[in-house]
Amino acid sequence: MRKCCFCHEEGDGATDGPARLLNLDLDLWVHLNCALWSTEVYETQGGALINVEVALHRGLLTKCSLCQKTGATNSCNRIRCPSVYHFACAIRAKCMFFKDKTMLCPLHKLKGPCEQELSSFTVFRRVYIERDEVKQIASIIQRGERLHMFRVGGLVFHAIGQLLPHQMADFHSVTALYPVGYEATRIYWSLRTNNRRCCYRCTICENNGRPEFVVQVIEQGLEDLVFSDSSPQAVWNRIIEPVAMMRKEADMLRLFPEYLKGEELFGLTVHAVLRIAESLPGVESCQNYLFRYGRHPLMELPLMINPTGCARSEPKILTHYKRPHTLNSTSMSKAYQSTFTGETNTPYSKQFVHSKSSQYRRLKTEWKNNVYLARSRIQGLGLYAAKDIEKHTMVIEYIGTIIRNEVANRREKIYEEYINHSCAPNCVAEVVTFDKEDKIIIISSRRIPKGEELTYDYQFDFEDDQHKIPCHCGAWNCRKWMN
Repeated sequence: MRKCCFCHEEGDGATDGPARLLNLDLDLWVHLNCALWSTEVYETQGGALINVEVALHRGLLTKCSLCQKTGATNSCNRIRCPSVYHFACAIRAKCMFFKDKTMLCPLHKLKGPCEQELSSFTVFRRVYIERDEVKQIASIIQRGERLHMFRVGGLVFHAIGQLLPHQMADFHSVTALYPVGYEATRIYWSLRTNNRRCCYRCTICENNGRPEFVVQVIEQGLEDLVFSDSSPQAVWNRIIEPVAMMRKEADMLRLFPEYLKGEELFGLTVHAVLRIAESLPGVESCQNYLFRYGRHPLMELPLMINPTGCARSEPKILTHYKRPHTLNSTSMSKAYQSTFTGETNTPYSKQFVHSKSSQYRRLKTEWKNNVYLARSRIQGLGLYAAKDIEKHTMVIEYIGTIIRNEVANRREKIYEEYINHSCAPNCVAEVVTFDKEDKIIIISSRRIPKGEELTYDYQFDFEDDQHKIPCHCGAWNCRKWMN
């Protein structure tokens, strides 16, 4: 019953047509080619489809020139031509498709054969829709009544809970956080009936200022069992002992090749749960916990109480390290660079990828619609998003000279760029090659809502106290100094 939100057809399409359904959001699906051939959408070298949501928003208000139904996003490439189709309707209308991912309507298509014309739409390579899964999970969790389960294998996640200021010191280990009110259920082997599974309801509560781990064993036809202890491993040991006594050693090796750890039983080490837990307000105060992902800015749960009573005086954990002064020094930069310069770093065969030149040409004509200049709360003037900007979007080109590190170090204190520095930036500056010329492009590193100031990390080298430049970005992780 899954339906494409573009062409409204149910189920997967023909392999040489709309093709398979891809997941866009919760209960939201789109045919691969319906998304791929949308005018706004381009494909990265890794197979990610970018700007699908942008295309969907336009399609909701656009009618197909053939069937007159909404969801049409495949536009004719001829300038000022109003024709727009669903992908399947464009094929039925005998539109002309080309290998550079452009299309001409029947009125403007070329007469006679063309070498660049595409004859097959079959896609065997890995293609997926670029989406923020953490943001999707967060939106599900924060709903009052959920119609959908968040399930990872045998674990069903119900509630994340909350950590209060006085609990930060004791309610975590090196590998997991223990939020009070956390609840999950796991399907696992029964400890009372041979060769059967049952439900284990796992919760975390507070007992005399310490975490208490409670497991309720729910099995049809039998009375519930409840185990509780001050550590998750102690609870698990009490559960596994009856199972070990009931089964032979050979069965134990076959059915339990690896014993679960206590934190695994509760699901506290599942990567998706970890990401959510690490986004809880105030978790930066957990000194002994080893963060895997870091606080995610899109995951905002209500803060019950400020640890100090004032947001400005909340503790910050500084992570200073020496970084080279270069635009493409970080791993994130290298990832973006390979995306936009067309470097082949995957084994998948490509029919076409939205070319870097067409992305750059679009940037040259549309950049004025992306940004506007206004007074900045950080310093002087700043550049702001004039519309919602999706992740991995080329926003604006920096017009200036590319200089050596030594020259950059001398110019650090005389910066007059409109795009301000931030310790938690929403953009990255990339050196991208177009037609054998190096260009500096500002690219969004996450979705930027309309009206938000554009920022990137200047990545100045760290200096001694005498040459420090104060930072006024106001980010939650502000380093206080730009260098």
